[in-house]
Amino acid sequence: MLAKWFQLDPKLVLLEEPTQGVDIGAREQVFGEIRRMADQGAAIICASSDHEQLAAICNRVVVLGRGRQVAELEGAAISKSAIAESCYITEKAGATLS
Repeated sequence: MLAKWFQLDPKLVLLEEPTQGVDIGAREQVFGEIRRMADQGAAIICASSDHEQLAAICNRVVVLGRGRQVAELEGAAISKSAIAESCYITEKAGATLS
């Protein structure tokens, strides 16, 4: 389905959990297509709870908590562990605010 939409050469691509339920081989193909679209100038916005996926395809990650931006990671600062840590800090801060 994703390949069909990418053939339209969109300028903006909105994705939500783009590799949910796909096998490892297909996952790598999806990552490759997302990178190709970005290299061609498309803006890609991806909402995902998969830290590994975000680290693999993003050049900027914004972590939201309670409807607000709580962290922003860019470039070399993006890693699975950095994203997870940002989420943990968000949850911990949210627990103390309640």
